[in-house]
Amino acid sequence: MTASPRGSRDRPQMKRDKRQQRPDKARDLRRMKAAATGLLIAMIALFAVSAFFERAYPVLGFVRAFAEAGMAGGIADWFAVTALFRHPLRLPLPHTAIIPRNKDRIGENLGNFFEQNFLSQEDIAAKLADVDLSGAFVRWIGKPEQTGQIADYLAGLMPDLLASVGTEDVEQFTRSALAARIREIELAPLVGGVLTQVARTIDYDALITPALEELALLFHENHDLIRRRVREGTGWIWQRIALDDKVADAVIRVIDEAMTDVRDNRDHPWRRRFGEFAHELIAGLAASPAYLAKCEAWREQLLEHPAFAAWVGSLWSELVEQTRMDAQAPDSVVKARLQTLITQWTREALRDEALRSRMNERAREAILDMMPAQRHELARLIADTVRRWDTATVTEKLEVEVGRDLQFVRVNGTLIGGMVGLVLHALGTLF
Repeated sequence: MTASPRGSRDRPQMKRDKRQQRPDKARDLRRMKAAATGLLIAMIALFAVSAFFERAYPVLGFVRAFAEAGMAGGIADWFAVTALFRHPLRLPLPHTAIIPRNKDRIGENLGNFFEQNFLSQEDIAAKLADVDLSGAFVRWIGKPEQTGQIADYLAGLMPDLLASVGTEDVEQFTRSALAARIREIELAPLVGGVLTQVARTIDYDALITPALEELALLFHENHDLIRRRVREGTGWIWQRIALDDKVADAVIRVIDEAMTDVRDNRDHPWRRRFGEFAHELIAGLAASPAYLAKCEAWREQLLEHPAFAAWVGSLWSELVEQTRMDAQAPDSVVKARLQTLITQWTREALRDEALRSRMNERAREAILDMMPAQRHELARLIADTVRRWDTATVTEKLEVEVGRDLQFVRVNGTLIGGMVGLVLHALGTLF
């Protein structure tokens, strides 16, 4: 839900209207002053004319009485209205220029009136009961331009917030949290599964062939050592008849032929036996309590090693730096993610009546809790603002606001005074 485009177009017009409001009111005030003054001048002229011709035309006595009373009423109301804002005819008469002389007291009374009649708990609660505060707030946030600005602000704020956190405390917390999660991992099924998978996927033939080649090379490089050991293990009689060399050569030949046969024959029984032995060894390691205990010990050594702490510290520093770089990028991932989250939240909030109801209740409670401490400050703000204004400013503002309506007092006073004078003259003539 978004605000209508028409509402957006109306806001500039409202601003222009406010700028025009003061000149329009001043113009209307001048017009009404001229009308009231013109009516008074007309009464004076009518009185003069009727009084001059009254002897020749006695009926003009009624006109003269009307004009005379209207003139008196108009002058009296002109005096009363003018005395509110300034000294009539600039004469410092008592109880004139009421507003300029009582500016500070008027501001104080205005602030007290506002506090007592507009900021009471009951009035505010009644007004807030009909206002969907959360709906207006959520709709405002949900506008694309607002969502983008909020996401930009939060993304720019995030690196400084992360950097302001104590690095040592964060590293200790992160290290403890990671270590706790790693210790929760059960090594027995993990190691067993890994070793079992390794045992199933190893190509033993591919391992045996290069191993045998390396073994054969090592064997050929040590022929002399084998002959010396055979000679040392045979008696002197065999050495005399040179049987020790023959035995050594036979041993070397048999071993060499056996290794060559195993290396070149893919179906050799020794190859199959080696594969079975390796598979049984790996399976035995997976189920060995002693081996698993060693894995547990290795894990603890890893978690306590300084390299682990250094790695955790580098993670946090890298996170802060990456966040800072991302926040400054035009295609920031953090900004885009924040904007998506804000948009999703606003949509969900607008659909969730219960959530908005709770938000409204909390907002009303917060405002009502705040008002007792702030209502007096708001009243003081009004009084202090009026006190800071100079006398001419206060007089001008009030006269522009209410002066036009006060001119009707002058008009009514002139006309009603004339009617009263006419009635009194008629009664005097009758009796």
